[in-house]
Amino acid sequence: MAPVVKLFITPVGNGNYLVVVNGDGFVNAENRKVGVRIRGEDQWFDDTLFSINPGFPGRILGGGFSMSATVSGSSLNEDWGQDEVYAIASVEGLGDFRSNTIKRHF
Repeated sequence: MAPVVKLFITPVGNGNYLVVVNGDGFVNAENRKVGVRIRGEDQWFDDTLFSINPGFPGRILGGGFSMSATVSGSSLNEDWGQDEVYAIASVEGLGDFRSNTIKRHF
């Protein structure tokens, strides 16, 4: 099974959202560091929105990882109109893995 990274964004009230990035299928990668960056997709270049736990990387445990953060809607509002948000998970020694894209107005 190839590694899969999934992004979930759930409203938690007061204009805030829970952002969760899960990774699965990272066999033979036990205890490797994981960093997660959230990006906004655009036609010409993608916007850097924020990182989850910068300076405190997650770890692959049992072939997967889960990292999360609660952020304001303005942190996810990447352009005029509908926003297109995705995650990049960087796994130590394996490279970058892109998640699904969530399209919504934040």
